[in-house]
Amino acid sequence: MDTLSRRQTISLVAAPLLGLPLLGLPLAIQAQSFLDTVTQRELEALQLSGDGITLDFPRLADTGASVPISANIEAPAGTRIVGVDVFLPENPNTRALRFKLAEPAAQFSFTTRLRLAGTQSAWVVVTLTDGSRRGASLPTIITSSACFDES
Repeated sequence: MDTLSRRQTISLVAAPLLGLPLLGLPLAIQAQSFLDTVTQRELEALQLSGDGITLDFPRLADTGASVPISANIEAPAGTRIVGVDVFLPENPNTRALRFKLAEPAAQFSFTTRLRLAGTQSAWVVVTLTDGSRRGASLPTIITSSACFDES
């Protein structure tokens, strides 16, 4: 476990607020703090490969209160899955779910329900044993607003 100095702790807190890079911090801590809160644009800028990730997410949902999502993930040859994050970039808390696997696995699947703040894409980002990431997303449209705005 890496120990943070006072200076590193202050930069970890202040850098994202000031839009500065996280310099002088261990790489694992930099990656962790970056993925705590992200926007749709930041996720798209990562240009993550979706190879090995299959998502099932409804194109339309009546309400954002409980939207089902399923993911089947298969690690590329020579690597294993160590963690999975689910992001909802339009929600106030963008990371909706985090799995940290006790032991790296070649395959991982999950099914759950998410609460969406509105129409948006759900992102599944996979961290592999070699430190690389893969990710996939699917959009959904919340139709409940059609009842309220006369559309």
